[in-house]
Amino acid sequence: MKKLFLPLMLIATMFACSSPETKKTEITIDKESGTFTSLDEKSAQVKQLIEAYAKNDTSVGHELYADSIQVKDRFANNQESDDNTTKVNPGGRAALLQGDDYVHSLNTEIKATTDENDIKTFVFSDGRVVTAYWGTLVGMGKYSKAKNVVPLHLMFVWKGDKIVQLYRMFDAGPLKAEIALSQQQK
Repeated sequence: MKKLFLPLMLIATMFACSSPETKKTEITIDKESGTFTSLDEKSAQVKQLIEAYAKNDTSVGHELYADSIQVKDRFANNQESDDNTTKVNPGGRAALLQGDDYVHSLNTEIKATTDENDIKTFVFSDGRVVTAYWGTLVGMGKYSKAKNVVPLHLMFVWKGDKIVQLYRMFDAGPLKAEIALSQQQK
């Protein structure tokens, strides 16, 4: 019996090692993965939007922005205190375009970079589409007479053919300085 026990244990061990794993593994999909390109229609539309903005032309904005666009400026003191989310600026498309016009009332000769690496559209695995802009806005202050160079990061969130959310990050310092000087000269 002892002679049979050792070979049986050896065979049982071999079967245990060679049998397939029976645990179920969960497959998780990374919803933050996806593809990106700069050669798509949405990247081209954002390029047109940026170029039109520099010329103070709101026609492209009227075409692309949803009436109820949510604009979130991600700079100091624009977060909700309870959960640190970014506040939505009031007024939708009308307020956004009015604010753009105000920047032109404070600056002249506005130019914005639209180089090949400045604009990318991301299509996420869960279907979200976001076009991002990393560029530089340059203008001459009407009141300071200074060259204002502002690195700018914008994220345009699409729903179909409309931009429904806009996230903006930039240094508001030059804009605030022009506003202060404009108030002094009134």
